[in-house]
Amino acid sequence: MEKNKNIENFLKHVSKKDSGWLAKAKWRQENEDWLDVSFTIATKVLSTLNANKKTGTFPKSQVELADAMGCSAQYVNKLLKGQENLQIETICKIGRILGITLIEVPKAVITQKSPYQALNPDVSNISYTS
Repeated sequence: MEKNKNIENFLKHVSKKDSGWLAKAKWRQENEDWLDVSFTIATKVLSTLNANKKTGTFPKSQVELADAMGCSAQYVNKLLKGQENLQIETICKIGRILGITLIEVPKAVITQKSPYQALNPDVSNISYTS
């Protein structure tokens, strides 16, 4: 009898609403590559804000970063949760404001002659390296 009461009590407190955990897990798996990069960026930004706070360097808080970016503190908070698909423009803006490099793109390096005459001789023989 006691066992049935425990089960009844448990069932009263359990939500019948679907939690959506499976859909969230599938979404996370499908978007894992950019989520990992976003999380890494968020971690670096938070670390820089913490270091700035210790040294008194601007910006030292999410609110100050938001002011410098020209956006809301809520948006910065969303970015710093590491689950926002950041645009390159936003990444560059944050990096410029904080004085840090958030992502690195391979630089162009001249490696071979092109059979075509380039309009700008400085860009006629370009390849990319990591």
